[in-house]
Amino acid sequence: MTIMSPVPNNQPDQATPSLTDIPDRPCTWCKIPMMKRLVGGGQFIHYTCPKCIFQHTSKRVDKKA
Repeated sequence: MTIMSPVPNNQPDQATPSLTDIPDRPCTWCKIPMMKRLVGGGQFIHYTCPKCIFQHTSKRVDKKA
């Protein structure tokens, strides 16, 4: 009997949305679109303005059907 070692799953987590699914947000100060990324295991969205370095983090809320 051959015992197979577990192989890490290289598939993206289906519960974590892609960045295209996350809403855009304009900067509070200079109104240009902010860069966005998921943090905290995908539970929070972190926005950073590339011009004035304003930052904002908000908790992700899943849409309920």
